[in-house]
Amino acid sequence: MTEKTMRAAGQAAEELLKLRGPKYSMSNHEAEEKLRELEREESMERVYICSQYGSRGDKATNLELAKFFCMTVIEEGKIPICPHLFYAQVLNDDVKSQRAAGMRMGLELLKDCGELRIFTNISEGMKGEIRQARERGIPITIANMAVIYSEDQAAYAEEEIVKELREVLNG
Repeated sequence: MTEKTMRAAGQAAEELLKLRGPKYSMSNHEAEEKLRELEREESMERVYICSQYGSRGDKATNLELAKFFCMTVIEEGKIPICPHLFYAQVLNDDVKSQRAAGMRMGLELLKDCGELRIFTNISEGMKGEIRQARERGIPITIANMAVIYSEDQAAYAEEEIVKELREVLNG
């Protein structure tokens, strides 16, 4: 924890004591919650990269696109979380148990994200990520397709993704 965070936590505790009276002492739960709140304020937002890997298209091309998608998020000052980009280096997507492990670990990483951003048409694996984000109340957004495609192509790609997303969320 940084000195700034500790100083802010101390000030917050003092304010609470003033508001609640001199005999009030902050419970452990309240102190921990306040510290988590302060840490969230200092930390960069994490964006879960939701894009195709193996089920549609060429895996190598999809991994190169994932790198590009990560860079667009980095340029926004946010942290990209793209499990298929790094798990593909150690797990074999063609082995069922390894694919399942990678998907499970990806969903664990999703829990710490402030947004799930869709960059491609929706694959079967992406559907699980989208459903998990919805269940956890994580905002689901569609990337700016104009970063990838021409204006006409971007509009078409976004329409397709919106249609697929509606099917996932309503089905």
